[in-house]
Amino acid sequence: MQATADQMGWVPIKDIVLPQEPAQEKEGDTVLLAWRGDGRYLLLSGRARLDLLKEQGRCYVDAVISPASELDERISQLVSDLMKGKLHYLEEAEAYRGFIRGDGLTTQELAQRTGRSVKTVQKKIRLLNLGEEVCALLKQHQMSERIAEELLRMPGQQGRMKVLTFVLQKGMNAKETETLIDDLLARMPLPMAGGRKMKPLMRDYRLYLNAIRGIVEQMQEAGLAAGMQVNTGRSAVDVRISVPFFTQQQR
Repeated sequence: MQATADQMGWVPIKDIVLPQEPAQEKEGDTVLLAWRGDGRYLLLSGRARLDLLKEQGRCYVDAVISPASELDERISQLVSDLMKGKLHYLEEAEAYRGFIRGDGLTTQELAQRTGRSVKTVQKKIRLLNLGEEVCALLKQHQMSERIAEELLRMPGQQGRMKVLTFVLQKGMNAKETETLIDDLLARMPLPMAGGRKMKPLMRDYRLYLNAIRGIVEQMQEAGLAAGMQVNTGRSAVDVRISVPFFTQQQR
């Protein structure tokens, strides 16, 4: 970046915010800052020079201040809102995804410009994989981010929605939700390498009956008139599933 006169300035070192992850240093010892919109600056590069000035007891640093732009203003507003606690964690995730998809920023660039770590940005965006319905409920009921992270462990949108609905009905906290999901996952068979064989995690046949019943319920939710009958004998359980070739629409 070629610095111009109006980009240079003496900035109080106390007003410079360091990113959570070290920025990739560019050639030279120029301190490059980005205006955050809250009276402070985010360090983009020049960490070594800044540390040296601190050791020398200097209070100011001659720095290049990144010129403001529409993108800079939006990022500064985001940082300001985060500092004031105005954003829901899912709104924060949506903002990050928008900067990456809409503005072409990389995760690394976005992390540097917001003062977050790359891991934090990725973790937030991953929450959006929960789906619109689940995210809407999380916002509506002000569920914690910890619960949202636990729901990500459940496979499938329908499974997550059912678990969240149950958690809301029972008023469960994050720890209780974690225990519930641990129990549900323990009941599921684990695919072996190659995808052909299944390794049983539990030996209680009733757990597998519940899994089969869940599949039948999914077919019913999809409009398929599937049925399931269970007959328990002395030494075995007979399970009969009926699936029609097609379902005629009712007139």
